[in-house]
Amino acid sequence: MKDLFKRLVRVARLTPTTAAQRFSYACGALLLLSGTFHGVVQLVAGGPWDGPVSWRKPTVFGLSFGITLVTLAWFMTFIRPRKAVAWALLGVFAVASLGEVFLVSMQKWRGVASHFNQTTPFDEQVFSLMGALVALVALVTIFVTALAFFPLDAPPSLAWAIRAGLVLMLVSQAVGVQMIAEGGNTFGAAGALKVPHFVTLHAVQVLPALALLSALSHSTEAARLRIVGFGAAGYAALIASTMVQAYDGRGPLDLGVLTSLMALAGLALLATGALIVLRGLRSVATTPRMQEARP
Repeated sequence: MKDLFKRLVRVARLTPTTAAQRFSYACGALLLLSGTFHGVVQLVAGGPWDGPVSWRKPTVFGLSFGITLVTLAWFMTFIRPRKAVAWALLGVFAVASLGEVFLVSMQKWRGVASHFNQTTPFDEQVFSLMGALVALVALVTIFVTALAFFPLDAPPSLAWAIRAGLVLMLVSQAVGVQMIAEGGNTFGAAGALKVPHFVTLHAVQVLPALALLSALSHSTEAARLRIVGFGAAGYAALIASTMVQAYDGRGPLDLGVLTSLMALAGLALLATGALIVLRGLRSVATTPRMQEARP
């Protein structure tokens, strides 16, 4: 296991190589600490997890923005933009993320809703500023996605995992724009837009993770591309099921035949890719022990 972890660090090139990456990792750590802190507050203070005024929002926003910022900073290892471009993209994304999470957390500590709150002029200004910060995040994501479709300093399987994850991240942000247009998280009678928004957002971590783990095995690059293909197709089907559910105006638990079949197909494809990866990792982990047992 220790050897696998060392190999993962080497293959993934997790050590930051530029000042922009180090800055982004530090900001990402602050966001993760903020999310963790508010999660602990939720456990200690109690209160509802759901609703417009809950500890869920600063918890989820801190963790989600932190993970996403760290992920984009890591992508720069393979995209390799010019120094000024990297600072512009990561700097804007980091500052906008910190500002967004700060405003969401501030509103919760004030005991008011952070989103769609126009109760007072101050609350209205806070929500407008949050919208501007999210627009900056979306703009940076568009630029990073465009750069990712140029040749990357990465194996094809990882390169396509990064590209697919970024495209799906843009889809997630488009759903976020739809939520603002609807004036809330609900579409129609009970469609929960926050479900496809959340599920789609984190494909940018899941797909590269599949590619990296498959790279640790003895599989060929063609096999790794198939694994990423399974993962991308599965994630796309899962996202489509949540989209159909939400835009049909039905609640997350009001499952229909079509959405159930799409979700099951997506989960099956994701599970297939994951099982192939796990089998390859198991083979790698047992090979050294078999060699040591030989006289």
